[in-house]
Amino acid sequence: MHVAITGASSGIGEALAREWAKSGAKLTLVARRKDLLEKLAAECGGDALAIAHDLADSAKATAWLAVAEAAHGPIDVLVNNAGMENVGLAASSDPAIAVKLLQLNLVTPLLLTRELLPRMLARGSGSIVQIASVAALAAPPGQTWYGASKAGLAQFTETLRGELKGTGVHACIVYPGPIKTAMGDAAFAKYGGREGPAGRAPEGTPEKLARLVVRAVERRKPRVIYPRALVVAYWLPWLARAVTFLAAPKLSG
Repeated sequence: MHVAITGASSGIGEALAREWAKSGAKLTLVARRKDLLEKLAAECGGDALAIAHDLADSAKATAWLAVAEAAHGPIDVLVNNAGMENVGLAASSDPAIAVKLLQLNLVTPLLLTRELLPRMLARGSGSIVQIASVAALAAPPGQTWYGASKAGLAQFTETLRGELKGTGVHACIVYPGPIKTAMGDAAFAKYGGREGPAGRAPEGTPEKLARLVVRAVERRKPRVIYPRALVVAYWLPWLARAVTFLAAPKLSG
């Protein structure tokens, strides 16, 4: 099985690579940081392929696919994990950074999905995994752009599932809440740290999330919500938003 993971150099992407490596999957790891990718590829073994590529450039979003498939054959599982977060007020946000975020978090995953879908449909097999966020359902103040990007990715994938019914191709959307990663640490810092009100939110680990995602692909589950306590955000988003807005701490910095 050929698994391609974007944003694989650290955090959730790294954990996913290590988890799939345990099952002997052929890996293609894509991210900007070549040194970290090559180190991870060597540790995963199995001829894991490291491709340094800037996925924020949507004009070149799919350029790496040919290299990956030449090395390992058709991609069986595409994991769109690459992303960025910008915590701050919408009125003072930098439009250039906001557009880059939308390209990386939303446009590039959609273009990669569009490129691979016809091939998967022709084979009658394959999985598309989109790493969104609970912010797609209930984003706190300060995550307007980020929440919008993840909501778009989630809606695309939830709708795509209906189009794929009976085709043999599987679509899975992942809604992580706070996860103990460098990106998560930076977000917590903006909201006053884990000692403040933001620290009351349940927090998970990338390793546990990776196990849940791999299992979801194996069992063809439609979605993953983790930590599990945040499932209320999917079923009762209006309630999750109300609680989030009431409990949201003042932004720092």
